[in-house]
Amino acid sequence: MYKKQIGQINIYSFVNPFGGVLKKENRWVKYADAIPWDEIEKIYANKFSRIGAPAKPLRMVLGAYILKNEYGFSDSRIIEEINENPYLQYFIGLNEYVEKVPLSASLISSFTKRFTKQDIEKISKILTQSKKER
Repeated sequence: MYKKQIGQINIYSFVNPFGGVLKKENRWVKYADAIPWDEIEKIYANKFSRIGAPAKPLRMVLGAYILKNEYGFSDSRIIEEINENPYLQYFIGLNEYVEKVPLSASLISSFTKRFTKQDIEKISKILTQSKKER
């Protein structure tokens, strides 16, 4: 089951326990703001039935997948990096900094198995365009 996320967060609503706000010039803030998460979420939401446990939000799973590939890290290593970095937590759509993200390494590796080849191509095009815009 997938529950659509109500609106996307912005850097001014992200709660940082260290005080202050995230810098809008940060590359991950820019990239997150350039991605049309709602557009990709429509593709993702259709992959789930109406019953069962709720799935993790698209931005969380796709965001972690993007970060993993950008850095070239293993699934478990990117989880460690996300746990330590408020900018990466913002990128995956968390509303505030947490010490342990609610995401497992196994979920990242199984993420793309939900999509057809055509879905992956469409998402890749959207992300490539978004990356150019940041």
